[in-house]
Amino acid sequence: MKKIFLSIMALGMAFAAMAQGVDMSSQQMKEWRQLKHQRDISGMAAKSGRPQTEATYTAPKQSKALPQDRVWFPGEWEEVQAIVVTPYYSYAPDTNLGSGMYMADPLVTGVADYYKYNASRGWQSTGITGPYKSQIDTTSTFGNTFYYLMDGIQKGHAEAWVRVEYPKDSNVVLRKLARMGLRHDSVRFIVGPGNSFWYRDCGPICFYYGDQDSVAMMDFEYYPGRALDDSLPSLIYRQMHLPNYINTIEWEGGNCLVDGAGFLFTSDAVYGNNSDSYGQLTWNGRDYGTINYTTKPRLTSAQTKAALASLLGQRETHVLPAYQYDGGTGHIDLYADMCEENGFVFSIMPSNYSSWVDYRTGARNIDSLCSYTSIFDRPYYQAEIPFPCTDNGGNFTSQSSYNSNYTRTYSNHTFVNDLILQPCFSQVVNGRPSAAWDQERVEQLKAAYPGYTIYPVDVREFDGSGGAIHCITKQIPADNPVRILHKSIVGSANAMRGNDIPVSAIITNRSGVAHAECVYRINGGEWNTVTLAGNGNKFSGVIPTAGINERVVDTVVTTDMVDSVMVSDTAIVVRDTMVLVEYYISATSNNGKTINKPMTAHQGGYYSFYFDGHEEVLDSVNYDFSTEPRAMTDITFVFDASRTVLDESTAPIPSDPGDNPVAIDEVNAANAFGQFYPNPANEQANINIDLGNGGKYDVTIIDNMGRTVHTTSLQTAGNITFSIRADRLASGIYSVIFSGNGQQVVRRLVVK
Repeated sequence: MKKIFLSIMALGMAFAAMAQGVDMSSQQMKEWRQLKHQRDISGMAAKSGRPQTEATYTAPKQSKALPQDRVWFPGEWEEVQAIVVTPYYSYAPDTNLGSGMYMADPLVTGVADYYKYNASRGWQSTGITGPYKSQIDTTSTFGNTFYYLMDGIQKGHAEAWVRVEYPKDSNVVLRKLARMGLRHDSVRFIVGPGNSFWYRDCGPICFYYGDQDSVAMMDFEYYPGRALDDSLPSLIYRQMHLPNYINTIEWEGGNCLVDGAGFLFTSDAVYGNNSDSYGQLTWNGRDYGTINYTTKPRLTSAQTKAALASLLGQRETHVLPAYQYDGGTGHIDLYADMCEENGFVFSIMPSNYSSWVDYRTGARNIDSLCSYTSIFDRPYYQAEIPFPCTDNGGNFTSQSSYNSNYTRTYSNHTFVNDLILQPCFSQVVNGRPSAAWDQERVEQLKAAYPGYTIYPVDVREFDGSGGAIHCITKQIPADNPVRILHKSIVGSANAMRGNDIPVSAIITNRSGVAHAECVYRINGGEWNTVTLAGNGNKFSGVIPTAGINERVVDTVVTTDMVDSVMVSDTAIVVRDTMVLVEYYISATSNNGKTINKPMTAHQGGYYSFYFDGHEEVLDSVNYDFSTEPRAMTDITFVFDASRTVLDESTAPIPSDPGDNPVAIDEVNAANAFGQFYPNPANEQANINIDLGNGGKYDVTIIDNMGRTVHTTSLQTAGNITFSIRADRLASGIYSVIFSGNGQQVVRRLVVK
């Protein structure tokens, strides 16, 4: 018993040493997050003092252009199979630095800069670079946020794809979810190193392509200085087997808003990020002094916009002025959202902030967005959601204070099928915010997003960081999508009184569409069904309204709503006529999948229009629009070979790091090369090679970020054993490439 107690005590001391005495919930840790986990680190490279260098690696395979067949980027409200997220990690020096509180800021795989806490000056760089260890935060309020998100993702009928540093960390996550009473049945793990948790920004922007609606990823370059997070799409590629297309445009997912029909909206913050020459961090794998920034070409604003237009905004690309006081990012996801292809939902600052710079910027941007026309050649409609408050429900004192200490917004949420992971700003009790003002605003959200299940998460711990839920989650689109594009009928239909209402939609699925219908009801009565006839991918029908008898409804009108009516009480009852029509579209594919539009129809999220005694005109009369896709021949962006180390769309899929890797030959080596053993290795890894009468091979070791960490050559004959000092490599997955004698052989090596 004494030995067991001592072992537990030693284990606790080891964890304490790793964290260097910093409590996850302490003020020092909050200051560390403010310093090193700000969402915007666009200026870090220039301020770091690290030199720039030309990239020292070359691509072993030729880069590949985007597929040209039916490329489309889905809207965020469309069906998803998974959401990518990570638990929060703290990193500490893996060495004894003496007394004091230390933290590590990861740079490249296994290597970090060290910082020490000073009571008067806060966290200060020690000037030391070295190895580091990681620890999952399972104790603080901030860390718990990520577990609530994992729970909400699963409640939204999707998988939580959780990035962890090591395979063993998956058990820590699952135990934590179980202890909190949260869902943990639909969790998959992605194993690999990271810097922070802003996965919207560093994660892939996914798209569909080809006649099978296959899912692939577009991998933009992330802020220089977070090289490990920049490799997240490559980790997903290797372990989840989604093709990955890498390019050199520096852009973040939080600054991307698409309507699912070829329209792209972003802010001009993307121009500044591409105007400098700083690329991502690189090193030679041995000497810490070689950790430098690569040099990339400077792009003009016109070049940057043209690149984004050719990649995502095939129909139109609109670049809006960035907010100045939003945590520094300039990202559009802090105030604008789309709930379908026809309209926007905006966070609008109240009039008492009219002196703020961003109040005026926001008003102009919203006017601009609503002046554009959708795929259906009509202006986008506009809905509004409320603006947050301080903790006591009051106003923010100034724009600079809001930017530095809050940057709160209800827009920064994430769709998970028929659920919304929703930021709120008070403690959540029994699934509701506890503050009355917060409850009121979340209820108002439901009007803008009808039918959605709202999953509130208290994100006050993110105050001042420049983002919240949308910024730390990333959607992976569903397989086998049944896609419905519909020109929704909304508002007054008086101009169509006595006529049938035309309903049409573009519906596609890789197997074809077996059946489509419009389901409607009048004044809350029985549901009726109209079959939509197909003509190619266009389906159309009519809602019969000629026989509708408008029924009388009672409307309560307060005295301040009428001018000259004699009343004896504070209200009167006016007789009025109104007919309300609610409807949705349902489609079933030939392979048996059924989807509704809106997706939340089963939860009451219907489209609706009405007839009354006035003369407004239905804004959705014209349904004669082309169903032909816009030509995609301009999508021929060839990626930069100096950045693309692997053409990940066609390269062999490496094994999951949790398994024993299986080596993959790119060219048949006639069984001359064996496998590395032991594998995983922590000291030395060996491989047996039969060189017969002799041969020369160049040997290149590439880490899981695609960087060359070591090169050598061998020239000999007969059966040999080639060894690698694994203890000189950081933990991770490596590709060892043997090139020579007209062949190339790749073997995978995992270093513990």
